[in-house]
Amino acid sequence: MSATRIVELSSRIAANTARLNDYLVSNNLPVPSFDLNGPTDSLIPKDRPEMEAARVAVIDDTLELRRLMLGPRDYLMSYEHDELVSQQAIIRFRLSQSFPVGSSATFAEIAATCGLSEMLVRRFLRHAMVKGIFTETRHGVVSHNAVSRLLAEDDALRDWVGASTDDLWQAAAHTCEAICKYLGSEGPNETGFALANSSDKSVYEIFAEDPERARRFGNAMRSFTEGTGFEISHVVDGYPWAKHGNGRVVDVGGSQGFVSIALARQFPNMEFVVQDLQPVVESAKSAVPADVSSRIQLMVHDFMTEQPVKGADVYFFRWILHNWSDKYCIEILRNHIPALKKGAKIVINDNVLPDPGVMSSWQENRLRSMDLTMTELQNARERELDDWKQVFHTASPGFVFQWAKQPPGSNLWLLVVEWQGE
Repeated sequence: MSATRIVELSSRIAANTARLNDYLVSNNLPVPSFDLNGPTDSLIPKDRPEMEAARVAVIDDTLELRRLMLGPRDYLMSYEHDELVSQQAIIRFRLSQSFPVGSSATFAEIAATCGLSEMLVRRFLRHAMVKGIFTETRHGVVSHNAVSRLLAEDDALRDWVGASTDDLWQAAAHTCEAICKYLGSEGPNETGFALANSSDKSVYEIFAEDPERARRFGNAMRSFTEGTGFEISHVVDGYPWAKHGNGRVVDVGGSQGFVSIALARQFPNMEFVVQDLQPVVESAKSAVPADVSSRIQLMVHDFMTEQPVKGADVYFFRWILHNWSDKYCIEILRNHIPALKKGAKIVINDNVLPDPGVMSSWQENRLRSMDLTMTELQNARERELDDWKQVFHTASPGFVFQWAKQPPGSNLWLLVVEWQGE
């Protein structure tokens, strides 16, 4: 009798798990654990891609095995509309910070610290415990584990969970309503996020009215993009910057200039202009280190207006255009045309949606989720490679697509387009 799919999956899970365990043990590395002092991230080094592939395979196979063991009906009913309520409560009511890491507290003590009823605290935390957050070491006594420890100690991750539950989750719940109300809209102010905030403004305009909320969201996005797969080294090593000699790069929407700083250190003959809105530029003044400050100019610029820096060699966009619908991407690109010399490069560092089934289910799910997030927030979207090409072609036939690649280990692609004139 041939092996069934569930036996095949369980055998692969066992084999890859044993392989990973042997690697960790033989290299004196901690094994995965949610205990208080357990590792907070994967310990597979970047120079061992075969080990990372085994880890991803285990994740994919366990997810598929779970689906099969549940069956279609129980699988559909396993989705919980209130999945994030306990995480929202942990952040909003500071439950993870209500007692020190390494100590314990009763539900009553936590309730007194946070100003909630003991009953609510018990319900929130026991729901969280089922999800692997906190542990009840003995009846009625709560201790931190590795997950709740992160929420207690890691400001950026705490902001990520706060923004996810207070901002993104609410936007998601109103997205289909927005689609019905604003059918066919590409406007950034006609979104699930706008409806969730009872507003007709865009996400950026809404955040501009609440500096603390804007700070949290910005910190959350920064914590996301500073994770594995978003390293700036992929940009530095993935494009032949040296061929531009002593040329100039315009870092459009470049935030505090992190990419330009890294490139300036690697290519000492190049000059850089980092463009962003006024508040961002003001905060960036203290972020540019002295060793490269003479070659990095900070400039206030709204890329919805004409590009003021003319004749640069490269106009660089890192994770910018996926925030905008096709209508606005085309406008942004057309705003650059008067500044472009023949042969100038547009270099995009952004997501590219894969064909279905090309990458692991776990990794593809993250991209598909990001695609929906862009709709929820901005009426924007992630794009397949042909979609990117079409945006440039629609902006102008003078944009000629040259190449695209995903550097090994990078979550983002590099896309290169040359301006050859109209």
